[in-house]
Amino acid sequence: MLTYIDDWIAIRLADSFVKDNKSGTGNGEACLYLGSKYEPNLFSFFGATDFDVHCMMLRDDLIEYLDSVKEEYLFHRFNYVNEVSLDTWKKLYDEVALLPDELYFDLTRKRQQDKHGRVYAQELTYKRSSNLTYEKSPKAYVYDLIRRVAIPEVTFLMLTKDGDSNFYSKLYYDPNNE
Repeated sequence: MLTYIDDWIAIRLADSFVKDNKSGTGNGEACLYLGSKYEPNLFSFFGATDFDVHCMMLRDDLIEYLDSVKEEYLFHRFNYVNEVSLDTWKKLYDEVALLPDELYFDLTRKRQQDKHGRVYAQELTYKRSSNLTYEKSPKAYVYDLIRRVAIPEVTFLMLTKDGDSNFYSKLYYDPNNE
């Protein structure tokens, strides 16, 4: 589901996109569902039907997101498949705190021939490896980190343009979204 707010786009992170904090039957697929190709503003926002955009996220924004979801790790609103606890939150928090100030990843359109008109994007260097490191694959690592920290259905990836194909990105937690 896409929401346009002035020059921002908010992409709800579905259970199927989330990697570790799964609460439903989503398969943990690595592609990010953006919406339908029939949405009038989708391709104009990204600048092309076959887009490849470069995203920057600030480490401090990611820490702010983790602070905002800490209660969810303590008092679960959802029934999670894997462990979601203060220990897992603390490990993620400590991991993020060691990262550089600016984090980068790309979103490239995938599956252009989807028969239902769905639009997906993914960081093309991302390969479902559990051994990703920031040093070896920084963009894939950041994309994977987003998938690992997100709480499904109530987390949004917000993007705003910072140039032709450059975007500023931020995770946003809306506990009232259902």
